[in-house]
Amino acid sequence: MWTCLVLGTFFTPVIVMLPALNDLFVHAATLEQLQANFWAPRDPMVNEDGLGNPYFSPYMVFWSAVAKVTGLGTFVVLKLGAFVNLVLFLTGFGSFVSTLTDNRTAPVASLVAVFFLWGTGFFYWSGFISFPSLIASIAYPSTFAVGMGLWLWVWLYRLLYGTSRSVSRAALTLSIAAGGTLVVLSHQFTAIGVCIYAGLFLARNHRRITRTTLICFGAIVAAVLASILVWPWFNLLSSTGGVEGFNAVHKPLYTDLVKRYSLLLFAVPVLAYRLAKDKADPLVLTVLICLAVFVYGGASGNYFLARIFPPVALLSQIAVGIAVAQWLGRGRRQIQRFYAAAACLGILAGAVFQSGFVNLLAPGAYPEALDETFDSRMTKGDYRWLTNHAEAGDSVMTTNWDARAMAPAYGIFTVMPAWPDPFLGDVEKQRRADSREFFKASTDPRRRAELMTKYDAQWVIVVDMDTAVLEDDPQFNWVDERPDTGVREESTGRGRQQLFEFLGR
Repeated sequence: MWTCLVLGTFFTPVIVMLPALNDLFVHAATLEQLQANFWAPRDPMVNEDGLGNPYFSPYMVFWSAVAKVTGLGTFVVLKLGAFVNLVLFLTGFGSFVSTLTDNRTAPVASLVAVFFLWGTGFFYWSGFISFPSLIASIAYPSTFAVGMGLWLWVWLYRLLYGTSRSVSRAALTLSIAAGGTLVVLSHQFTAIGVCIYAGLFLARNHRRITRTTLICFGAIVAAVLASILVWPWFNLLSSTGGVEGFNAVHKPLYTDLVKRYSLLLFAVPVLAYRLAKDKADPLVLTVLICLAVFVYGGASGNYFLARIFPPVALLSQIAVGIAVAQWLGRGRRQIQRFYAAAACLGILAGAVFQSGFVNLLAPGAYPEALDETFDSRMTKGDYRWLTNHAEAGDSVMTTNWDARAMAPAYGIFTVMPAWPDPFLGDVEKQRRADSREFFKASTDPRRRAELMTKYDAQWVIVVDMDTAVLEDDPQFNWVDERPDTGVREESTGRGRQQLFEFLGR
């Protein structure tokens, strides 16, 4: 409990600040479109039909409903979601570790390992619970899914072992069915890991399955499948496009493996020890299965499969934390105490390697020498300057990454999406090709006008060094420049962003 209070005290100002990295804006964009048209939202990034896109998950639908009912702004609602996610994760984490061991310090040791036992460089990625990731992605659906997934494992344990006298079997069944639905519809990558562990846990404890619990499991599966089929915003079983479109985005997760994951090697002895004691240990088997899928993804070029790695890290780190908590005590063999001490040093080193989170909380405060060694990330600031001119529902022609990532968070579409959106299919490919054609120096002004009209675009954002394509064209009028509001993550090597209005409508 004290750990939760300490972390809650730390994270409260963090959530109030809500460090803004790229993914935060696409989730804000999703809320914007749900608030604009709840039952038939547009795509979060471009002005196309959004139905069928898994961005419209129960997590986002719920918080959009909160925003509509209360009148709170999009980013305020995301902060509320962040508080809920924090509580869900911390309580779920502690409860889950308690199903694995009765050692009272194990949840704390495991949590520290989860935060810092990664690699030799700064690690941030949605769905991966490093300390920087939790700071930056605290409001994301992926964090919600991880927290809910932990609780699903706890409820499954209680249902099978009957350890919760105050909660009936029916209530646990209902909770697992509802929680399972939320995880599957909110973050499919997380759901896969949750299901693998749950299946292996049931297989390991099959002798405890009675006719009553079998009926409960049947009801859970039926309820989850039925909910998936009737979810009105997208059909998970018939969604078009496929995750292959995310290969380029996820390829970096297979690069710099030492910087990303090397400290996880501390888990190898512990996992081997656990497997020697129990050949059916669901924690170890889940790690091995997910790791095999991860390796296959890298070998086959299916880089999107890197998103199966979070359970590998999470469960390995928990195993290390439990071992440290148990083996530091008296009465343990010398080799166990030696391992626990070494793991503590590894975690301490990991805290140094992840220290770049300082730049998330106070951009520019992380020493440059440390940043060159361990890396960091800074927040991107806000994009309110554009709302002084463009209105929600307008479209912007741009190839600038920051503009494409941030403008949709304010209800303003871009012709070219920031992230791959396989659910748009060939439409996305055409939008990208047309956007690149627009900014070619050889493109005829009449063709530029045609492209603006084609996508009903009213604005163009370009950086200083590329404004020449518009300066002599009377169809475009310079309007404004993105202001310099302080230190932030932004590429200004080619100049600052310039806003032009299209007059040829």
